[in-house]
Amino acid sequence: MFKKKLLIILSFWIISILISIIWTFENSDKVQSFKDGITNEKKDKDQDQVISTAYYSLNLKNFKTPVYSKYGGIEAIGEKIYYISGDLDFYQLQKDTDNQKKYNFISLPLEKFKNNKKEFLKKNEPIIGKKGWEFFGVKDLLIDNFESFENKVLIASSLNYNKVKDCYNLSVYLAEIINENILDISEWKKIFSSNMCLNINLTQKPKFAAASAGGRLAKFDDNNILLSIGDFYADGVNGPMLSQDLNNDYGKIFKININNKKHEIFSYGHRNPQGLYIDKDNNIFSTEHGPRGGDEFNLIKNNNNYGWPYASYGTNYNSYNAYTDDLQKTKDKSKRTWPLDKTNNTHNGYTKPIFSWGNQFGVSNLIVYENDYLKKWNKNIIISSLAGKKLVRFVYNYENNSVLYYENIEINKRIRDIILLDNGNIALLTDIGYNATDHAEIILISNSEN
Repeated sequence: MFKKKLLIILSFWIISILISIIWTFENSDKVQSFKDGITNEKKDKDQDQVISTAYYSLNLKNFKTPVYSKYGGIEAIGEKIYYISGDLDFYQLQKDTDNQKKYNFISLPLEKFKNNKKEFLKKNEPIIGKKGWEFFGVKDLLIDNFESFENKVLIASSLNYNKVKDCYNLSVYLAEIINENILDISEWKKIFSSNMCLNINLTQKPKFAAASAGGRLAKFDDNNILLSIGDFYADGVNGPMLSQDLNNDYGKIFKININNKKHEIFSYGHRNPQGLYIDKDNNIFSTEHGPRGGDEFNLIKNNNNYGWPYASYGTNYNSYNAYTDDLQKTKDKSKRTWPLDKTNNTHNGYTKPIFSWGNQFGVSNLIVYENDYLKKWNKNIIISSLAGKKLVRFVYNYENNSVLYYENIEINKRIRDIILLDNGNIALLTDIGYNATDHAEIILISNSEN
């Protein structure tokens, strides 16, 4: 009797397994689709992602960069995209000659300018740890034509270490592109270094605050560029106040003549200008990191004071937890605002931002979409974000300088840089974040309906 019952149980067990195997085989696509939706597993590298926006369905191609690096930048000549890592590695992302749907990273053996990063790490890494490697390096890349050069020029901003004085600043380097086909360049020349060399003890929390370095580049005219320089957390709370002091170069946007190296403060009162773009009508737009919930989108005017650290819509970092909205963390309500704000959160007396984010956004770079490829986006402003992992499309009113409408476009990647290609496509450079193990990516965005 016992053997008979055991045989029946085994038979049911075997039949159940067979049914399960058959069902799984026949519905494997559905099962995998379900798993992908639940776990957000990475798709095959050759498979594009399609996302929907208000007017367009967009196709996203992701390409993992060949080196593990934070910061750096991307630029383009036509449809050729050039990538410089934070550690001065140069690559070109180009279509495969045999397969036009495939792209390859081509290593470019360009001469590296000397920013003395290795020496900085050797001296200071025992004190400041891993963030010395993360924050010290290239901040941006610019490729453009200037009338005094026969060919395009390559311009990069980077932290630079003075070995003798054991201090660092933000410097700009320039080389002429002798041959575009193979990207052969001239010898690098340093054309700017920020005044007042900083040491790692400028601020204590955090020590070596080069995440607030700025470093964004933009062509101003045929002889000049603009460069943004952050305050390195020297804001009057975490260290000495620099942005309102015109005797130093920090918390400013500079105009720099690339021929004679003359430079002047263009605007001041900035915290950490992450984005800089000059459109075809010479409007100068900037994006800027504020304190908690105070990121800004600004229209930059010469000699204007943008208020930092005396004016901000952001709050003290210790005022509340952005993830839980725990307003009880700081019981003293007077300390919930940014402590140096002189304006009672009105920004009165200083140039106001066009727009300020009230939650954690982590603004990075921006472009003005000046192209007919996505016609309904023409003249819209596209802003990228780090913490928000998205793009924001602003419909901008150029008559009274205001934002009429905005759309969030989820990318689900921290975005460090954004550029517009000649064909109307958009390229993004992602950011590895902190304590990451994966490489940054370049993402190409096109209209999936074309």
